[in-house]
Amino acid sequence: MSTTEELTAAVALLAGCRVTEFSRTLNIAIVGIQGADVEKRLHAQCPFRVRHREQILFGSVDMSYRDTGDAETAFDEYRTKFDRQARQLTGMVTEHECFVESASLGPAGTLSVHLDGPLVIEVFPACGGHSVEQWRLFDRHTDEHVVYPDSADR
Repeated sequence: MSTTEELTAAVALLAGCRVTEFSRTLNIAIVGIQGADVEKRLHAQCPFRVRHREQILFGSVDMSYRDTGDAETAFDEYRTKFDRQARQLTGMVTEHECFVESASLGPAGTLSVHLDGPLVIEVFPACGGHSVEQWRLFDRHTDEHVVYPDSADR
């Protein structure tokens, strides 16, 4: 696990990076982030949302609602409301390069990532205890990972 200082430093390094992807694997929300010489991924296993000003575009709960097809298979076949919105937003940030203006670690592991314009990615740890991973930020090509909770500080 990571210390609060390591988490804060890793989150601060997101500023200036380009957002490249919104997706999921199983029930883990994924945000792809590209820096000058690094390719990062944010994996959120806790409540997650993307908002545009005061409107929530999509969030982790949207993985529970089918977009098309059979409700029983929508999650397994990546046909949920989350998947549709994530694909649409990925298309937009790919077409119109979208950069991180600022990113900050808040109380109890909350994470806010402010993008160009009025887009904000928010992560809300919602599980008690220090042994259950809530989110992780890592470099796809190295073994560098920071993980919340910061059990080393407790």
